[in-house]
This record gives sequence, structure tokens and C-alpha cells, in this order.
Amino acid sequence: MIMIDEQLLQPTYRRRCGGAAPRQRSAMCSMGVEPRAVPALRAFTRDVATRWGAPEETIDALRVIATELVTNSVLHSGSSEVSLLLTVDGSTASVEVRDAGTWRERCPGTGVPDQMVDGRGLGLVHAYATTCRVQRDSQGTAVRAELLIPLPAQRGHPRDLPGRRSPAGW
Repeated sequence: MIMIDEQLLQPTYRRRCGGAAPRQRSAMCSMGVEPRAVPALRAFTRDVATRWGAPEETIDALRVIATELVTNSVLHSGSSEVSLLLTVDGSTASVEVRDAGTWRERCPGTGVPDQMVDGRGLGLVHAYATTCRVQRDSQGTAVRAELLIPLPAQRGHPRDLPGRRSPAGW
């Protein structure tokens, strides 16, 4: 398992805006694609976000997003390694999961939603994230989900956060 944690300060912001520089932080963990990668990368996400002082509801949302994206990689990528990049930049947090596999679209119309036992992962990601992008190229697949970090006055249940959508049918 490889882990990297970086913290960058942007000194030019302080000079131009007269205030404290916004903090940009990133941390990455890579490991083999195997079932234990899911709880390991979920714990990595929790530990890093906690160390950075993220609000509890943001930590919960990041953990759900990380769990779903890593699970998709483990179950569907065919890759030997999965990487998770956690980033905070100002009021935005992001989770990016990358693997060397190929994204496969789900066949439309397969399964009855109430009878399905899987296939809801990206729906959960979209419910917590303000944006979610899938990038496929010759190197593999990267899925990046971003969410807003609520200001102290906005903190509450994750379903009440700005930009959060409710999953269809839930």
C-alpha cells in the first residue's frame, strides 16, 4: 500500500485578497484490487478527512463515495491496482478513484429497481456529490466526485446540504 499526503498553501492569495490563504490538501493511497481494498480505502478516507478537520457530515459523505467507487473498481475493473485521491480545495472536497480497467456501461432496462441487489453505487455517489465525472482513456478509468464542504451555519444531515440530490426512488 502506498500513501502520500500533501498540504499546500497558496501565498499569492494572501497578498491579492488581504486574507488568510485558502488551504489545498491532497492525499493518495494505492493498493491491489481485492475485497480488502474497500474497507482499507474507506478507513484511509475517514482518517485523512478527520485529520484535516472536515465536518462530520462531510466525512460521512466522503466515506460513502469512496466505498462505492472503490467497490466498483474491485468488482468491475479487471485492474490489478486501485488508487484513491482525496483533495480539499477551499470549500470543495473531492474523491477520485482510478484503476487500469475499462468502464462498462450497464445495459439499459436490466433489472427491476426494487428487486436489484446491486447497481446503486453511482446513484449514491450522485446523491452526495455536486458533480461526478467518469474519464476513460487508454490508461484506464478515473471517476471523480466533488462535494461542497458546508459552512458551520449550514451543517446538518447530509441530505440537507447544498447541491445534494436525493437518489431516485429512495
